[in-house]
Amino acid sequence: MKTITVSILGFGQRGLVYAEAIEKNTKEVKLVKVCEVNRKKHASIIERFHLSKDDVIEDEKTFFERKWSDVLVISTMDKDHYRQVMKALELGYDILLEKPIALDKDEIIDIKDRANQLGRKIAVAHVLRYTMFYTKLKELVDQKAIGDIVTLHQTENVGYFHYVHSYVRGNWHNSKDSSPMILAKSCHDLDIMRYLIGHRVLQLSSFGNLFYFKKQNAPEGAKMYCKDCTVDCPFNALDFYRKNPKWMKIFSLDHDVDRVFQDETLNYGKCVYQMNNDVVDHQVVNLLFEHGATASLTMTGFSNENHRTITIHGTLGEINGDMDDFIITIKPYGKPIYHIDLRDFTNDFSHHGGGDYRLFMDFIEAVRDDKYFITDINDSVESHVLALDAEKSRLNQGQVIDLSNAWSTYSR
Repeated sequence: MKTITVSILGFGQRGLVYAEAIEKNTKEVKLVKVCEVNRKKHASIIERFHLSKDDVIEDEKTFFERKWSDVLVISTMDKDHYRQVMKALELGYDILLEKPIALDKDEIIDIKDRANQLGRKIAVAHVLRYTMFYTKLKELVDQKAIGDIVTLHQTENVGYFHYVHSYVRGNWHNSKDSSPMILAKSCHDLDIMRYLIGHRVLQLSSFGNLFYFKKQNAPEGAKMYCKDCTVDCPFNALDFYRKNPKWMKIFSLDHDVDRVFQDETLNYGKCVYQMNNDVVDHQVVNLLFEHGATASLTMTGFSNENHRTITIHGTLGEINGDMDDFIITIKPYGKPIYHIDLRDFTNDFSHHGGGDYRLFMDFIEAVRDDKYFITDINDSVESHVLALDAEKSRLNQGQVIDLSNAWSTYSR
């Protein structure tokens, strides 16, 4: 069996997840190169993953001077994807690309078309398709366990702590510097809804806004920096990172919370009501499919836990599930209710319910054996079109957008 070599461009939390997958499968896959702009991370990368100093590169230009491996994982910031993917395709890489593919439709189509022209594989990291939760839901739907789907509702509960970390204080807090929330976070959800229903969207509309995390909602006495604030606040940065040190590793290798947050240039220590964030903290998307079924997505930053829930209503029954409960409940009309316990099928619920690991290894196998994989860019483009059109609708007071003549443009 050929060992597939992998390089990783961008060694944040997502890059680390894929490196850990490589650690588990050293006979099948080997990490040979890393490009990471933060030099402070280099020593730990070298030590943990047994690389030489020459194998960890700081400069992107140097990294793209040649092809280092069979596969390139691109897990950098959203705005950098187009430039980096196009360079990687020309060098001959097969690519595992973090979502979103790119920031606008033209760039997304350019990437898809160029990959097809060159015969290169691009897997988009729509990891939900690889979770046991959605795998079993897809099997139930395809087996007609509840007949034909009539309506589907998915809720992405982002979790108040995740929302303020990533979308108020973090890298995705401003759509001008990253991408709109519905693309950056919820193209996952639009993709899985499309995947489950198995038909194309005919029309959509969307509503949402930044409801709460803005200056006028700051409590009396709130300070600019959490280190100086005595207000009782669930979003206090020091309290959160003391209780959740793994989240602080995303932006600092220093474990001393008090010392880290003396740095007033660090957004992660600022008041959530006094940032320059502009992404929505809640949004709904309504979808009408070509065969008449409807679906809706709710994304909210106002939830206690970070999890996804789904309800599917069919002609012969109903399915309910919470991804973090490990149980899917099937309610056939006029028949006994039954349950599927996902723990009967896997014990790996790490990183998106085990989806990250399964996606990575399936793509490695697809590259090695030249076979199909279920997050091919040609299938993933639709979710991005839906996300970008949902944002267009939201910005235009819920304008209904007709997609009936759109899909021929985006097909393979």
